[in-house]
Amino acid sequence: MNQADQTNYISKAFISCSLRTEDKQFVDFIESILKAYKILPFGTVGKFSAAPTNTAELMKKNIPLADFVVVVATPIYFQKDITTENTTFAISEMLHVESGMAYMADKPLVVFVQEGTNVGNFIPTITQYITLNGKEVDLNDKWQLIGLLLNNTYTIVRQIKEQADNKVFWNTITKGLALFGGLKILESFSEDEKPKRRTVKRKTK
Repeated sequence: MNQADQTNYISKAFISCSLRTEDKQFVDFIESILKAYKILPFGTVGKFSAAPTNTAELMKKNIPLADFVVVVATPIYFQKDITTENTTFAISEMLHVESGMAYMADKPLVVFVQEGTNVGNFIPTITQYITLNGKEVDLNDKWQLIGLLLNNTYTIVRQIKEQADNKVFWNTITKGLALFGGLKILESFSEDEKPKRRTVKRKTK
Protein backbone atom coordinates (compact mmCIF):
# COMPACT_ATOMS: atom_id res chain seq x y z
CA MET A 1 0.00 0.00 0.00
CA ASN A 2 1.41 3.38 -1.01
CA GLN A 3 1.64 6.51 1.14
CA ALA A 4 -1.39 8.13 -0.51
CA ASP A 5 -3.61 5.17 0.39
CA GLN A 6 -2.45 5.25 4.01
CA THR A 7 -3.60 8.85 4.42
CA ASN A 8 -7.21 7.61 4.15
CA TYR A 9 -6.85 5.98 7.58
CA ILE A 10 -6.85 7.65 10.99
CA SER A 11 -4.86 4.92 12.74
CA LYS A 12 -3.26 1.54 12.16
CA ALA A 13 -3.73 -1.72 14.02
CA PHE A 14 -1.45 -4.73 14.26
CA ILE A 15 -3.61 -7.74 13.36
CA SER A 16 -3.01 -10.86 15.43
CA CYS A 17 -4.73 -13.70 13.60
CA SER A 18 -4.55 -17.19 12.19
CA LEU A 19 -3.05 -17.57 8.71
CA ARG A 20 -4.94 -20.80 7.95
CA THR A 21 -7.02 -20.84 4.77
CA GLU A 22 -10.12 -21.96 6.70
CA ASP A 23 -9.89 -18.85 8.95
CA LYS A 24 -9.33 -16.35 6.13
CA GLN A 25 -13.02 -15.53 5.63
CA PHE A 26 -13.53 -14.46 9.24
CA VAL A 27 -10.21 -12.58 9.35
CA ASP A 28 -11.12 -10.69 6.16
CA PHE A 29 -14.55 -9.97 7.69
CA ILE A 30 -12.95 -8.31 10.72
CA GLU A 31 -10.49 -6.37 8.57
CA SER A 32 -13.37 -4.99 6.50
CA ILE A 33 -14.98 -3.71 9.73
CA LEU A 34 -11.73 -1.97 10.71
CA LYS A 35 -11.37 -0.38 7.28
CA ALA A 36 -14.95 0.90 7.51
CA TYR A 37 -13.81 2.78 10.62
CA LYS A 38 -10.68 4.02 8.77
CA ILE A 39 -8.31 1.73 10.65
CA LEU A 40 -5.46 0.28 8.60
CA PRO A 41 -4.68 -3.43 9.20
CA PHE A 42 -0.93 -3.72 9.64
CA GLY A 43 2.04 -5.78 10.70
CA THR A 44 0.77 -9.38 10.73
CA VAL A 45 3.79 -11.64 10.30
CA GLY A 46 3.32 -13.76 7.19
CA LYS A 47 0.39 -11.61 5.99
CA PHE A 48 1.36 -7.92 5.98
CA SER A 49 4.99 -8.32 6.96
CA ALA A 50 7.91 -10.59 6.10
CA ALA A 51 11.64 -10.48 6.79
CA PRO A 52 14.61 -12.88 6.96
CA THR A 53 14.49 -12.83 10.77
CA ASN A 54 12.77 -14.99 13.33
CA THR A 55 9.01 -14.50 13.77
CA ALA A 56 9.19 -13.32 17.38
CA GLU A 57 11.68 -10.58 16.51
CA LEU A 58 9.43 -9.28 13.71
CA MET A 59 6.41 -9.26 16.05
CA LYS A 60 8.46 -7.39 18.65
CA LYS A 61 9.37 -4.81 15.99
CA ASN A 62 5.92 -4.35 14.41
CA ILE A 63 3.66 -4.19 17.49
CA PRO A 64 5.24 -0.97 18.88
CA LEU A 65 4.77 0.65 15.43
CA ALA A 66 0.99 0.14 15.57
CA ASP A 67 -1.48 2.37 17.39
CA PHE A 68 -3.18 -0.66 18.92
CA VAL A 69 -3.51 -4.43 18.48
CA VAL A 70 -6.53 -6.32 17.16
CA VAL A 71 -6.82 -10.01 17.98
CA VAL A 72 -9.00 -12.03 15.61
CA ALA A 73 -9.74 -15.13 17.66
CA THR A 74 -10.63 -18.23 15.64
CA PRO A 75 -10.69 -21.85 16.85
CA ILE A 76 -7.49 -23.80 16.24
CA TYR A 77 -7.27 -26.45 18.96
CA PHE A 78 -9.77 -28.85 20.48
CA GLN A 79 -9.37 -28.82 24.28
CA LYS A 80 -10.84 -31.03 26.98
CA ASP A 81 -10.77 -30.29 30.71
CA ILE A 82 -9.66 -33.54 32.39
CA THR A 83 -11.55 -32.63 35.57
CA THR A 84 -14.91 -31.45 34.25
CA GLU A 85 -14.56 -33.16 30.84
CA ASN A 86 -15.87 -29.95 29.24
CA THR A 87 -14.64 -29.47 25.68
CA THR A 88 -13.81 -26.17 23.99
CA PHE A 89 -12.18 -24.85 20.84
CA ALA A 90 -9.11 -22.74 21.68
CA ILE A 91 -7.07 -20.13 19.85
CA SER A 92 -3.48 -20.45 18.65
CA GLU A 93 -0.74 -19.95 21.24
CA MET A 94 0.72 -17.29 18.93
CA LEU A 95 -2.32 -15.07 19.60
CA HIS A 96 -1.64 -15.37 23.33
CA VAL A 97 1.99 -14.37 22.74
CA GLU A 98 1.06 -11.33 20.64
CA SER A 99 -1.58 -10.30 23.20
CA GLY A 100 1.10 -10.45 25.89
CA MET A 101 3.48 -8.39 23.75
CA ALA A 102 0.75 -5.78 23.20
CA TYR A 103 0.13 -5.59 26.94
CA MET A 104 3.83 -5.20 27.69
CA ALA A 105 4.12 -2.48 25.02
CA ASP A 106 1.17 -0.58 26.56
CA LYS A 107 -0.86 -0.95 23.38
CA PRO A 108 -4.69 -1.05 23.67
CA LEU A 109 -6.00 -4.52 22.81
CA VAL A 110 -9.21 -5.03 20.81
CA VAL A 111 -10.50 -8.58 20.44
CA PHE A 112 -13.05 -10.01 18.01
CA VAL A 113 -14.00 -13.61 18.70
CA GLN A 114 -15.53 -16.02 16.23
CA GLU A 115 -18.58 -17.59 17.85
CA GLY A 116 -17.74 -20.85 19.61
CA THR A 117 -14.11 -19.93 20.33
CA ASN A 118 -12.55 -19.97 23.81
CA VAL A 119 -10.01 -17.13 24.21
CA GLY A 120 -8.47 -18.55 27.38
CA ASN A 121 -7.87 -16.88 30.73
CA PHE A 122 -5.41 -14.05 29.95
CA ILE A 123 -7.32 -11.95 27.39
CA PRO A 124 -10.48 -11.46 29.51
CA THR A 125 -8.34 -10.07 32.35
CA ILE A 126 -6.94 -7.20 30.24
CA THR A 127 -9.77 -6.31 27.82
CA GLN A 128 -13.37 -6.88 26.81
CA TYR A 129 -14.18 -8.62 23.55
CA ILE A 130 -16.96 -8.86 20.99
CA THR A 131 -18.18 -12.20 19.68
CA LEU A 132 -19.37 -12.38 16.07
CA ASN A 133 -20.60 -15.19 13.84
CA GLY A 134 -19.85 -13.51 10.51
CA LYS A 135 -23.49 -13.01 9.55
CA GLU A 136 -25.05 -9.69 8.53
CA VAL A 137 -27.87 -9.76 11.11
CA ASP A 138 -25.43 -10.34 13.95
CA LEU A 139 -23.13 -7.58 12.66
CA ASN A 140 -26.03 -5.11 12.41
CA ASP A 141 -27.08 -5.89 15.97
CA LYS A 142 -23.56 -5.25 17.28
CA TRP A 143 -22.48 -2.43 14.93
CA GLN A 144 -23.12 0.30 17.50
CA LEU A 145 -21.20 -1.62 20.17
CA ILE A 146 -18.29 -2.14 17.76
CA GLY A 147 -18.27 1.57 16.97
CA LEU A 148 -18.21 2.43 20.66
CA LEU A 149 -15.34 0.03 21.29
CA LEU A 150 -13.23 1.35 18.41
CA ASN A 151 -14.00 4.98 19.23
CA ASN A 152 -12.95 4.49 22.87
CA THR A 153 -9.81 2.71 21.68
CA TYR A 154 -8.94 5.60 19.37
CA THR A 155 -9.48 8.04 22.25
CA ILE A 156 -6.97 6.08 24.34
CA VAL A 157 -4.53 6.06 21.41
CA ARG A 158 -4.77 9.86 21.11
CA GLN A 159 -4.21 10.29 24.85
CA ILE A 160 -1.12 8.07 24.70
CA LYS A 161 0.25 10.09 21.76
CA GLU A 162 -0.44 13.39 23.52
CA GLN A 163 1.32 12.18 26.67
CA ALA A 164 4.30 11.06 24.56
CA ASP A 165 4.39 14.44 22.76
CA ASN A 166 4.20 16.29 26.08
CA LYS A 167 7.01 14.17 27.49
CA VAL A 168 9.21 14.98 24.48
CA PHE A 169 8.31 18.67 24.80
CA TRP A 170 9.14 18.87 28.50
CA ASN A 171 12.32 16.84 28.04
CA THR A 172 13.39 19.32 25.36
CA ILE A 173 12.56 22.29 27.60
CA THR A 174 14.35 20.74 30.58
CA LYS A 175 17.47 19.96 28.55
CA GLY A 176 17.36 23.45 27.05
CA LEU A 177 17.15 25.06 30.48
CA ALA A 178 19.91 22.82 31.76
CA LEU A 179 22.11 23.78 28.81
CA PHE A 180 21.31 27.48 29.31
CA GLY A 181 22.14 27.19 33.00
CA GLY A 182 25.38 25.39 32.17
CA LEU A 183 26.39 28.08 29.71
CA LYS A 184 25.67 30.77 32.30
CA ILE A 185 27.84 28.96 34.84
CA LEU A 186 30.65 28.64 32.29
CA GLU A 187 30.22 32.29 31.40
CA SER A 188 30.46 33.26 35.05
CA PHE A 189 33.47 31.01 35.54
CA SER A 190 35.16 32.55 32.51
CA GLU A 191 34.58 36.01 33.94
CA ASP A 192 36.19 34.97 37.21
CA GLU A 193 39.22 33.58 35.38
CA LYS A 194 39.91 36.78 33.44
CA PRO A 195 42.97 38.68 34.78
CA LYS A 196 41.83 41.68 36.75
CA ARG A 197 43.26 45.07 35.95
CA ARG A 198 45.17 46.60 38.81
CA THR A 199 44.30 50.17 39.60
CA VAL A 200 47.18 52.30 40.90
CA LYS A 201 46.36 55.47 42.73
CA ARG A 202 48.77 58.30 42.17
CA LYS A 203 49.68 60.47 45.06
CA THR A 204 48.86 64.08 44.66
CA LYS A 205 51.39 66.66 45.62
